[in-house]
Amino acid sequence: MKPPALLPLSGIPEEQFQSHQHYSRLLDSKGRYLPFGDFRHRVKRGEDVALAWTLTRRARDAALQRVNFHNEAGEQAGFYITPGIAEACALVDTATSQAALNQQTAALRGAGAELSELLLNEPITSSQLEGANTTTLVARNMLDTGRKPRTEDEHMIAGNARLMAEIPVHLKEPLTVELIRHFHAVGMDGIDDDKYTPGTFRQTDDVVIADYDGNIVHQPPKADTIPERLQMVCDFVNDTGGAYIHPLIKACAIHFMIAHEHPFRDGNGRTSRALFYWFMLRHGYAAFKYISISTLLHASSVKYAHSYQNTERDGMDLTYFLEYQASVITRAVRGYLAHVEGLVLRRAALDRVLFESGALGRLTPRQITALNILSATPGKLFSVAEIAVSLGISDNTARTALKALERESLVEGVQSNDRQTLYRTQSDLC
Repeated sequence: MKPPALLPLSGIPEEQFQSHQHYSRLLDSKGRYLPFGDFRHRVKRGEDVALAWTLTRRARDAALQRVNFHNEAGEQAGFYITPGIAEACALVDTATSQAALNQQTAALRGAGAELSELLLNEPITSSQLEGANTTTLVARNMLDTGRKPRTEDEHMIAGNARLMAEIPVHLKEPLTVELIRHFHAVGMDGIDDDKYTPGTFRQTDDVVIADYDGNIVHQPPKADTIPERLQMVCDFVNDTGGAYIHPLIKACAIHFMIAHEHPFRDGNGRTSRALFYWFMLRHGYAAFKYISISTLLHASSVKYAHSYQNTERDGMDLTYFLEYQASVITRAVRGYLAHVEGLVLRRAALDRVLFESGALGRLTPRQITALNILSATPGKLFSVAEIAVSLGISDNTARTALKALERESLVEGVQSNDRQTLYRTQSDLC
């Protein structure tokens, strides 16, 4: 819901003004930064909703940290750091830096190879969020085996996997309009080139964002302004001389800005989320290569959409979008840490099994690491090539390690339809 116009305070009777002064605050009594659609239901009966909102909005406007980005109407974006946003910033600082990742992989003792299964979560769910109608199991199998995509949905997922793999190549570069085009081209090429026009900006203004009922909720800026407006985004991203903005806040702002500009006919959401990851990895938050935000965004896509709409409807107040993203990122990071802890506990249990069986003294560290990769996803069938990639070794060396584990009755080989042998841990292991 679009907020009402602010009332001129000069025309408000003193008694009414004073009785509403408790609304001159950024957060409500429960610490929430509510958009108007929710705010209006919290105004007490008998009080003036428009005046209450005017006082709250004025307090917020005075506290916003403005950024060098504005919409077509000239409204300048800004944000306020709520407790939820501050919590997310603190969490990513302590749990996702390169130093934190080094500690996590040291605890796993496999150089992070056991985490490799997490690499596919983001490319799969980011595509599903945009409508790819393919199950996670089928998508993961396609990416794991290298099978060529057969449908447009599978092409979407394969393209997003290429895009995520391309990000680390460009971490030392500043953001440019050409880099935005390049990321789109890498991710969208070969899906449906007439529909996506990979790496090419839209040329018309007939692209709109509609809700589930077909109502237009966002009209992107005019096509002929795209290069100029994307340069504004790049200048914001590359600016290091202005007021400090935490990297997580800036990464989320980029995510919003690219989607708001909607520079391509399709694939804008995937490109905007890829740029979020590019910025986080560029600034040393190395664990984000294993953390998927789209998994949670896909599970609550309506709230995700509302976070965009609330910002665009309320004078480009980015706080709404940032707060929702902060809640998602906090949950995603905590889920990742719980996964790492689970792997550490599983490894400890596996070490006990190997010690008690005497296999610990017969296996090499590489073979034990291969076993840990398999046991990290119980029941999953792994090819020799997958283990080779995870360990950074040749197929022959990986096959030798797997055969050694099979001789110890720790894994079992299963013949696949194409007659290659796939491996999984024994069902009673751990």
